[in-house]
Amino acid sequence: MTSIDIDSHADIDSPIHRWDPRAKIASILILIFSVVMVESIRVALLGLVLSLAVLLASRLPLGEVARRVRWPVIFLLPIFFILPFTAGGERTVTFATFDLSLDGLLLGTLILMRGLAAVILAYPLFATSPFNITVQAMRGLKMPEVTAQIFLFTYRYLFLLREEMRSIEKSLASKSFAKKTDLRTARVIGTALGMLFVRSYERSERIYRAMVSRGYDGALPSTVKFEMRRGDWAKSFAVAGAAVILQLIDFAATQGMII
Repeated sequence: MTSIDIDSHADIDSPIHRWDPRAKIASILILIFSVVMVESIRVALLGLVLSLAVLLASRLPLGEVARRVRWPVIFLLPIFFILPFTAGGERTVTFATFDLSLDGLLLGTLILMRGLAAVILAYPLFATSPFNITVQAMRGLKMPEVTAQIFLFTYRYLFLLREEMRSIEKSLASKSFAKKTDLRTARVIGTALGMLFVRSYERSERIYRAMVSRGYDGALPSTVKFEMRRGDWAKSFAVAGAAVILQLIDFAATQGMII
């Protein structure tokens, strides 16, 4: 499994995999937006628990998900560590020679939990159906045809770009090229990337001409028929209802109605 092969576990049998892709996309997106909009740390923690519950229901390999999640977490951690020193606020504590803002610490924690919950939910959203099925479901939700095709072709040809780059790397290795931290290495890698872009452009021209010769007129035919069943409606109402409940609890918490 590679970092771009997001749908490699789309054949697992789970309640999330059996969910109608259109309903799954709409419902999980509603939950994601609900989680990232909460302002209470306790409600954000509840949102994180809900995201983990959805992930467990999808039966995706937790080890692989954890390896993928670490990169967004690494991106979020600087915010968590910087805000206590920069956010200000009335509540502060002294640590060594620094004044730490408790408000900044709470804000950093809130951002970290909201971001982590959203990233976790993205995996059941995209990894439980083949990517082409996901794109067709987006079209069923009235996504513009051009946007849907951009998503589909970009994902498809990322793999071709990777194979082209591997071919270039093998060619360089056969010429005894070794990567170093010097100007010559930078020049060689720059030239290799230029070759990759030229090859990609030439390939795209060939692919487009081949598609046109087969009747491509700007729209791709839909090969999947979606059907909402009773279980799909139940899962959709459950997830969307959880999103609404999160917002109601968050409103009550921020208004001081609950402690």
